[in-house]
Amino acid sequence: SIWCLKSKNVPTSGCTFYTRHFLCFSVDSPSRQDDEHKLIARYTTRLPLTLILHIINFDANKQKRELIAQLESKNREILAEIKRLRAEHDAVCQPSPEKGSTNPTLLAELRLLRQRKDELEQRMSSLQESRRELMVQLEGLMKLLKDEEQRQAVSSYPFLGNTETVGFSPY
Repeated sequence: SIWCLKSKNVPTSGCTFYTRHFLCFSVDSPSRQDDEHKLIARYTTRLPLTLILHIINFDANKQKRELIAQLESKNREILAEIKRLRAEHDAVCQPSPEKGSTNPTLLAELRLLRQRKDELEQRMSSLQESRRELMVQLEGLMKLLKDEEQRQAVSSYPFLGNTETVGFSPY
């Protein structure tokens, strides 16, 4: 059998020739494979650059589409997992009446937590009251300190001692 390619443009089928240059190979020829590779290399150098870029872009676009499909599939899996976890969380957070009455451990823990919360609130209230009392004491001490400073200032300046009779006040 004979295999034919024309040397310009595109390989032909049925050995139809448009140009005067062509190659015919015997299928059993030992140099057939080498000649094929040379012919393919020569043919690809004649391909327009835009066609080569189109083929490369098509392959890259195909890979991108495959990657997008994989990512979309993974996204659907993740969203399904999120939905499942939310449903599970909602089921735990909103116990039905029959669940609440049948789980004494949870009820006991809830009771202890509420009791601890009440104790902490009472402690906080007590600390706030102590703070208010300390603030009142601090204000009283500051007033006493200020009065003492005024008395010392008056006693160190004897000529200011009669300020009440003259109507003069150092402060």
